[in-house]
Amino acid sequence: MQVHTRRFRKDVYDKVNEPSKQALVKFLEKEGHEILSQKEDYFADVVSTKDGQTFYHEVERKAQWSGDWPTWWAEVRIPGRKRRLVQKYQNELENLSFFVVNKTYDKAWKIKGTQMTDDCIKKPSGPNYRMPENETFFHIPYTEAELVTL
Repeated sequence: MQVHTRRFRKDVYDKVNEPSKQALVKFLEKEGHEILSQKEDYFADVVSTKDGQTFYHEVERKAQWSGDWPTWWAEVRIPGRKRRLVQKYQNELENLSFFVVNKTYDKAWKIKGTQMTDDCIKKPSGPNYRMPENETFFHIPYTEAELVTL
């Protein structure tokens, strides 16, 4: 599958990246993880250990999600550009997780790396003014993701 992405928007990144990572770190520490790294290196946002295993976590913020998840949003969508992480950690997919946090950083969908398969990458159907015409996403049914409280 050819992955198409939109242009990087540093202004948005600068606004949401650090609060997203901090919400994730807080959650992971509450779950018993020790944080090894959260520096920007263009790989996993946060690397942690728990029970002698290393885990890799990526976090994205969905600005349109506030309150409860709208059930008419049948899928959690993760940008297709995250495929590079699935490839990077292909031998450790059991320990790779993607988190999509809400606007207020208090809830997130957790999706396992093993769910991020090429057959899930597609273009959204219908028009959307926020996305370039060819941008692709992993489409994961929300019923197959884990809702966590941050």
